[in-house]
Amino acid sequence: MVPRPKYLITTSALLASPSVLAVMVLSAVGALNIWIACLAGMAILIGVLVLLIRPLRRLRGIENQLSSLTDRAPDADIAVHTSDAGGPVGDIIAAIYRLDRIWGHNRKELHDNLQAAQILFDALPDPLLTLDADARLIYTNAAAQELLVGRHGISDLTGRDLSAVIRQPTILEAVESALSGEPTRTIEFTTADQVDQIFEARIEPIVAGNTNQDTARALILLRDVTELRRGEQMRADFVANVSHELRTPLTSLVGFIETLRGPARGDMDAQDRFLDLMQNQSNRMTRIVNDLLSLSRIEMNEHTAPDEHVSLQQVINTVADLLTPQARDSDVTIELDLDDLDTPVIGHQDELTQLFQNLIENAIKYGGAGSKVLVTGEVSDAFARVSVIDEGDGIPREHIPRLTERFYRVDTARSREMGGTGLGLAIVKHIANRHRGKFSIRSEPGIGSEFTIALPLATRSAD
Repeated sequence: MVPRPKYLITTSALLASPSVLAVMVLSAVGALNIWIACLAGMAILIGVLVLLIRPLRRLRGIENQLSSLTDRAPDADIAVHTSDAGGPVGDIIAAIYRLDRIWGHNRKELHDNLQAAQILFDALPDPLLTLDADARLIYTNAAAQELLVGRHGISDLTGRDLSAVIRQPTILEAVESALSGEPTRTIEFTTADQVDQIFEARIEPIVAGNTNQDTARALILLRDVTELRRGEQMRADFVANVSHELRTPLTSLVGFIETLRGPARGDMDAQDRFLDLMQNQSNRMTRIVNDLLSLSRIEMNEHTAPDEHVSLQQVINTVADLLTPQARDSDVTIELDLDDLDTPVIGHQDELTQLFQNLIENAIKYGGAGSKVLVTGEVSDAFARVSVIDEGDGIPREHIPRLTERFYRVDTARSREMGGTGLGLAIVKHIANRHRGKFSIRSEPGIGSEFTIALPLATRSAD
């Protein structure tokens, strides 16, 4: 390793200058011949150059070694250095080599720990963000990038102001409070970019001694609580609906009993009429309770798919035979077109019987006198599709998305008059979900409605 020429010449001139000056003085006073003085000066300079090459080479090595400490990548392999130089310079080089190894190990360990932390943060299912003192994004984990990248046309989150990514005044206010030193806050906000989502945000201030511009000063942890809040609302609505549905027949029964004990105590005709009404209300409550129990049982097993082989032809034929008397009383004709349903499906026979009984019974009730209920079946794309088509009044489009909600009715009075509980299509939906099938509804006001169930074929599961 050659020393830099400018350092070598400058250092040699400085070290040789006293001796050269002495020779020049001797030459000036006549003690030395001028040519001898010149040769002596050159000899002194050359000697100093020769003597300085080795120590300057060692110092150049020290400089390069120190530079390597800052230039080396954190994950680079740590080289093992040895030095056979003696003296103070050799001791300095050996000390630098030891320092190099220690720093290299420490930097590699820190780099590995940072990589492990990033893997851990990316594995978190909840979005995690860190902000600097100006509320600019420093770090976002994989979940945060999936949630925020592309929102408002932003592709790169690093360095972006939080207000450009999350446009929620409540969270921006909470971040400002955290950056000013206030304690941890938890807030809830709703976004409606594509679909409504409810997030719980925990904003945590980060106390750090280093006040560098890139230092993280606040942390935001987001948790999607949409399903939790919807579940809470559904439970509240469910309790309210059940209470309402049972309160009406119970109130009627109490009124009938009071009447029978009072004004109608001796009126046999009135007693017979009220007893018939009481029986109707009792039957209604029984249907509601039975449907609730059935729905609860189906939901409890919804995560477990059935594993039996079931013939849909047999199931639908059985249901049609059971409902033929009801159809005859309502002046409705049931027609079946099931020749293509020759492949069994994976399912639970009793639940599929209940599913098609609900659909065909609804078609009979709402089809109207003199109408026809057509049940068709086909097999395609590894699914068996069965459609129940009626010729009723049809359903307005705005009601279709809510038909499978518990106790939801298009016409409440008509539904109750026909003995409906408002749970039939909810049961159909959950049975379809348990069978890993699909349930769809199409309707045209004034023409009729079509309810279609698609169920996986048994051959699909066997493959």
